[in-house]
Amino acid sequence: MRTHDVRTGALGWRRTGLLLGTLTLTAWGGASEAARPAQPLEVTLSTGSSLTLNDSCEQDPGPTWSTPSFASGAEVASDGTRSLVVWRDGSRPGELLAARVSKGGRLLDPESLTLNPSPSVQAGAPAVAYDGRQFLVVWQGEHSLFLARVKPDGTVDGPVLPIVNISGDPSSTPGIACTWRRCLVAWSDFGDPRRIRGVLVKSHDTGVRTQELTLASDAVALSSFGVPVAWSDNRFLVAWSDTRFGDTTPKLLATRVTSDGAVLDPTGILISDTPGAQTWLDVVGTQQGFFVAWSDTRHGTRDLFGTFVRPNGSVPDADGFLLSSTDPGDDVLPSLASDGQRVLATWSRVGPDRFSIRGNLVKPDGTVSTLDGFPLSDGDFVREVEQDVVFQDGQYFMAYSAAPAIDEPPFQVILGTRVRSDGTRVDDPAVRISHSPSVESAQQQ
Repeated sequence: MRTHDVRTGALGWRRTGLLLGTLTLTAWGGASEAARPAQPLEVTLSTGSSLTLNDSCEQDPGPTWSTPSFASGAEVASDGTRSLVVWRDGSRPGELLAARVSKGGRLLDPESLTLNPSPSVQAGAPAVAYDGRQFLVVWQGEHSLFLARVKPDGTVDGPVLPIVNISGDPSSTPGIACTWRRCLVAWSDFGDPRRIRGVLVKSHDTGVRTQELTLASDAVALSSFGVPVAWSDNRFLVAWSDTRFGDTTPKLLATRVTSDGAVLDPTGILISDTPGAQTWLDVVGTQQGFFVAWSDTRHGTRDLFGTFVRPNGSVPDADGFLLSSTDPGDDVLPSLASDGQRVLATWSRVGPDRFSIRGNLVKPDGTVSTLDGFPLSDGDFVREVEQDVVFQDGQYFMAYSAAPAIDEPPFQVILGTRVRSDGTRVDDPAVRISHSPSVESAQQQ
């Protein structure tokens, strides 16, 4: 899972000006409705289980709503059978939308699900996870962290819940990871003093209970654009970057948290201390502990590096190893998923005339499948960016934003594709998850 958001002025680097301007979340979006090859029809039963019907005559449904939209910041979680994709809409800044996609690549909610109807405040970028019984979606408002719950059948369970007061910034995405019916949410708190804060959310049949935590109290000039969280070996790992070490170059830190809320590393674990600026990061649990990936400027451009963190908090390779090498362009916004052994690392490549999504497979010994990764977006749009990826039932599922123009497109849509364990795409063209006729028109010109 990847957590991030970007805003103009958050950084000052040369190419970042283009990136931040073109990833702004204040416009609108939509997608093509080209017919896709027939897929087996999955029917959800009242029990929550599903049947797959071999109906070769029926094509997958596309999104049926037609309101022009700027859909961005897709986040994905899986219950093992279906994925829930959550995004926000720049044309309706208070709303968060969602749709489920079956493991067969079928869009189950053509009209989409509205998670926070009649919002009173603008919604920050969302994060989503599955706790064994339901999906939990969290996002920041101006003074509160909000929670929505979605059942596997697509039912939104009850009203939106404000679960904790914050001094946050909606531009910084919270992170969330879950074990059985217990989730840790983490975020950057911009109060005085600045801190990395967290809340344990414990679900039960009649509601949720919460426990507030301080994960790091010495955070300075937070620069990670999100605070990702992962679960492995009976503990959470929370990661971020800040400039606490006395210069202006952000470094990568982390802390481990037990399932009952004990913070094991209150001063933080220094993950990497190389000369480059370390920003835009993600973390995923593996059978060996955790894997962390980040965008690093040590070679001048922004390249993706990664390293492992053991359950005891040790970092065998503090320098990290290269996942991508770009010329020209920058590699940013990593998102990770793991089958337990190998990690699929994905990222957005920001070039001078195209944004695209690439990936690489990382083995437990730190070797990668190829020096510069492989393409994961289908290239139908010149702007394919902001991906998130999960592993489910022997394959991966990735959702991402797409638009026919790089520089501040007026409309943008969410697409998705399944990815095989060897990194090859399953769905070509991609699954259409959100929709806007304006994007179709621009793509056809």
